[in-house]
Amino acid sequence: MSNEHRKMPGFLGWVASDAEKLSHALAGHRWLSPWGVLRLCDCLLRGVAQVVFVNNPLSGLLILIGLFVADVTVAGATVFCTIIAFFVAKVLLDLPDGQISAGLPLFSPVLVGSVTASLFTLFFHSPITPAVWGYMGLAAALSVCIFAGLNHLLASHNLPAYTLPFNIATALIFLGMRGAGYGANPTVDTPSELPSTTDSPAFNSLENVTLVTPDDSLQERVCLGMLLSSGQVWAVESVACSVLVGIAMLLCSPLLTAACFVGGAVGTLTALVVSEGPYAAAYAGVWGYNGFLAGGAMLFFVVASPRVVVLAVLNALLATFIQSALVPVFGQNSLPVFTFPFCLASLLFLAAVSSSSSFHRVASPSFPEMHLLQHHQESSATQERKRKEETSADMIA
Repeated sequence: MSNEHRKMPGFLGWVASDAEKLSHALAGHRWLSPWGVLRLCDCLLRGVAQVVFVNNPLSGLLILIGLFVADVTVAGATVFCTIIAFFVAKVLLDLPDGQISAGLPLFSPVLVGSVTASLFTLFFHSPITPAVWGYMGLAAALSVCIFAGLNHLLASHNLPAYTLPFNIATALIFLGMRGAGYGANPTVDTPSELPSTTDSPAFNSLENVTLVTPDDSLQERVCLGMLLSSGQVWAVESVACSVLVGIAMLLCSPLLTAACFVGGAVGTLTALVVSEGPYAAAYAGVWGYNGFLAGGAMLFFVVASPRVVVLAVLNALLATFIQSALVPVFGQNSLPVFTFPFCLASLLFLAAVSSSSSFHRVASPSFPEMHLLQHHQESSATQERKRKEETSADMIA
């Protein structure tokens, strides 16, 4: 489909869906021109939103505002790591401009910053020092290099790297800081209100569920966990941030938003089956964020259909069961599971779908509604071509 047909009409083309008019307008200017700052802001914000498959700078801005509302340090670390990642991608590796402008090499560094800043104090029982910021910056740089390598390796199998670069880089610096003695002599106390609902240190540190009170009903707590799963993608527990994430995603794609939140709901509900009570981590959204990403991944990389929706639910289920299996394993080294469960489940499901002719993989992902429109138009064009060929054959006969 031509670019002209892909563009949203009028003002919507600048702010909605993938804001394609804005990207085209900025693409005509050099990075080292007066427009370079605007291009930089555009790609940084797209990188923030690309964590949830959204390629829209306004969506990224809303999510970043949500992070600032939740925790200024987390938001600051996100910006810090994203800027470092941009210079590594552009200056050091010289990755394709299209990738950088869309924020693709930046979304793993986004998570490096937000997750490390959010979880360091909880897992290491120490305040964030300048040295920790140095570790974060190093992990952000490494995650871009890992992204480039994995992207090249997986391209031959038509599979994305997802957030594997973030997982690898952040797990390595967590282990490296542990080996360097961080957390050996705690300087801050573990919050006394953290409930112990599992033997895993990883979950003990994450269950700061201050948003749940004893008077809340089970249904209210579960619904809150479903909502908070969207914010937990960036490792923050905030209703305001989670709501802003939902609004930001709706700005791009209602279908993608629905798939992600259904995945988050599936993960949260599955936690009631694969974990022990009182389910504080589930109410905090900790059990839902892998399902949130897993549900959206199927709708983003495969043309939507009823069967794809079922697969999205199954993918969220698998991600949650993998999370349940990895929690005690990672807990032995005082590591969170990050988004490893989402990556493993989604790579397997996408590979399975790619091996079947019954599903239609998206060649150039933008947003699900556009994928459906393109598929419909391509199918109509194919049917029309076949009809003309059959008519010509009948005339010759």
